[in-house]
Amino acid sequence: MENMFYLLNISVIGIKNIKEEIRLDFYKKTVDKNFNSDKYRIKAIYGENGAGKSAIITAVKIFQDLIINDNYFSESKTQIFLDEIINKSTKRFRFNCEFLVNVDVAKIVYNYSVSIEKSDKGLYEIQSEVLKMKSGNYANNKYKTIFESKNGELLYVNCSDAIKGILEKKSINLLSSHSFIYIYMTNFEKNVPVLNDKSIDKELFIHIISCLTLTIIIKVYLAEEDQHELYFLRKRLKESRWNNQVLQEEIFEYGELAKVFSSVNEKIVEKRHFKEYKDKVKQLAEFIKIFKSDLVSIDIDTKENGEYYECDLNLNYGSYSINKEFESTGVKKLIRLFDCFVAASTIGIVFVDEMDSNLNDIYLCKLIEYFMYYGKGQLCFTTHNLDPMTILKENKNSIDFLSSDNHLISWTSRGNASPENCYKNGMIEDSPFNIDATDFVGIFEE
Repeated sequence: MENMFYLLNISVIGIKNIKEEIRLDFYKKTVDKNFNSDKYRIKAIYGENGAGKSAIITAVKIFQDLIINDNYFSESKTQIFLDEIINKSTKRFRFNCEFLVNVDVAKIVYNYSVSIEKSDKGLYEIQSEVLKMKSGNYANNKYKTIFESKNGELLYVNCSDAIKGILEKKSINLLSSHSFIYIYMTNFEKNVPVLNDKSIDKELFIHIISCLTLTIIIKVYLAEEDQHELYFLRKRLKESRWNNQVLQEEIFEYGELAKVFSSVNEKIVEKRHFKEYKDKVKQLAEFIKIFKSDLVSIDIDTKENGEYYECDLNLNYGSYSINKEFESTGVKKLIRLFDCFVAASTIGIVFVDEMDSNLNDIYLCKLIEYFMYYGKGQLCFTTHNLDPMTILKENKNSIDFLSSDNHLISWTSRGNASPENCYKNGMIEDSPFNIDATDFVGIFEE
């Protein structure tokens, strides 16, 4: 099955130390009917400490959360988090992405943008949200607006007057705290009788569910536990009666292929999906055995809780067994990254912060080499390890350098010069590593 979704680029401004817009391109060429993403599936972001690498990954997580999490802005932890992470100079966070959706022979390119800032009440909320689309079959096509909201008001939506009236009514006083995409989908089933009458309304549905599906197939690793609200949202989408149309069935089949509806790191597993969970744990065991050859199996410790099992994993080494939480930091990292790796090897879109931390250099390079040559999804990660550059430089647009003043430079071939040597010797624009060992003299001595 050909990849239905491909992330073309993301742009970020107003998060942590990022004061100027940073644009991360997976594919720099113009999309047309000859588009082929095979050589543009992996990207590593390098940069000095504090340059903003983690901020880019965090921005993707915010984008995902504000669309799929119903209570995102109403939770105090979110407001505290945004107050800490939004840049104090810009006072506004903006996220923009372009992505491609392949539907049969048609290619559709979408442009989604959202802006967040603090209201007069002192709470962060959505200031504006826009979704646009254009045909991806021809390079000179222009974007057409699907919907646009600003300051809590629905300015435009491309649909029939009947649906527009319903959506305007349902979104009153909600557009500042909820994505229009979420509002639309939570009211969709009630509008089916009207939807079936107008082709323009069917098109709106296709555009909205395409954007929603993109957020679902994204996996973000930020060295934190998986969020269970994402699991329950996926479950709700799977069980809804939206799958009575061919397109919906295809999209949710795509979600299954992207492995977004199950996770070995979930501690709550529905009983009717427990067999799938066990199969995935067996797959995890085979993966860990590559690094720990003495591993016999990974056993599941279960506790019943109504329709669910509360699950914990124990690594069995024959003569002894150890809970995954007490494993070495390297093995724990591999376990927690496993779901990301599975998604990136299929058709998921994965962002990993500090992928090299706690991983052996050789293992790291072999994993990256696998995703370059055999992966079918997209993988973007931050790292300080220079060894992967030797592999990544073989692919176009796979190495980006982020400077402390928010400039992003993509590596391009420079004759016989290697990216690792250029980077170490301060030859990458705006990334000067002008530190010498003598700089530390007098600092550590008494």
